[in-house]
Amino acid sequence: MVANQAIELSIKGGFSTKFPLKSLGIKFDKKYDNRDRSLINPKQLLPHHNIDKIKAIRLRNSGSDFRNTMLKDLSITQLTINAGLDIDLTYGEPTLVYINEEFYGLMNLRTEANTNGMAGLYQVKKRDITLAKITTLAFLKKDGDFDRIDRFVAAINESDIVYIKTELDINNFIDYMIVESYLGNTDWPHNNARFYAVKDGPFRFVLFDLDKVAWLKMDKSPLAIITNKQQKNMLTDLFLLLYKEADFQQKFWDRYQLLLKQNALSFDKFKMIVHTNAAEIEPVFPLQINKYNTPNSMTQWMIELDKLLLLFQEREAVVRGFVE
Repeated sequence: MVANQAIELSIKGGFSTKFPLKSLGIKFDKKYDNRDRSLINPKQLLPHHNIDKIKAIRLRNSGSDFRNTMLKDLSITQLTINAGLDIDLTYGEPTLVYINEEFYGLMNLRTEANTNGMAGLYQVKKRDITLAKITTLAFLKKDGDFDRIDRFVAAINESDIVYIKTELDINNFIDYMIVESYLGNTDWPHNNARFYAVKDGPFRFVLFDLDKVAWLKMDKSPLAIITNKQQKNMLTDLFLLLYKEADFQQKFWDRYQLLLKQNALSFDKFKMIVHTNAAEIEPVFPLQINKYNTPNSMTQWMIELDKLLLLFQEREAVVRGFVE
């Protein structure tokens, strides 16, 4: 429970700000002590992460999944955490939000994927983080050493692979690209991409906003999703540059095949997570329907859950057909 704490409250999101239930960003005046997990209590943490001290959190309306299941992003994230990949992400859980004792909505309470979020995961000062983001509209340098970001981007544009290898965490990059392409994220790589560095450490990519995963039936290969040139972006350019080298190609596909062999991101595991999360929020979901009429009934919500599982299963089969 958070009490007697000064906060900065703001509306967050892009497209999802059009929904009647707005996502809210909460930044604490002082870091919140979460060592007893009283604010956010994920089932599991990746071994290189820490959420004992939290500067900011997000109450998210599920983004593009607002009218559908409202648990896709949390479930995909949990699947990735369980897989134990070399990756950075947000931690979250469903929560009922009341404002002035009036029900506001069923939301996803989660840590942030911004500078405050990365500083929290690694328990460093905000000034120790350098972070940039790729969006549909622009490439944005957000915090930290802007000259270092410029040099990294220039190296991509100039095909300076030697410099890139000194600045990029290759293992993280490969795991990140595998997860996004395996899941068939239609709102990526031209959008929802961020990379950061802690002090002088290498740049790493952050997984977040996965509500357009399994959005449509994706029959494209993982490589085709990564290299989608519909909207030019530095993430695609970076991958294509590294992919020219045989050793990177070998490492990328070896890792892909290993994860498939281990069933690290399998449909069966995802199905179990979805069923667990659905059972957790099912008793309170009528509150959401009564207030926002979306989905318009419990039956429709269950249909949306079935759609999500079917699309995920179809995507897994497509990937296995291309990779194995």
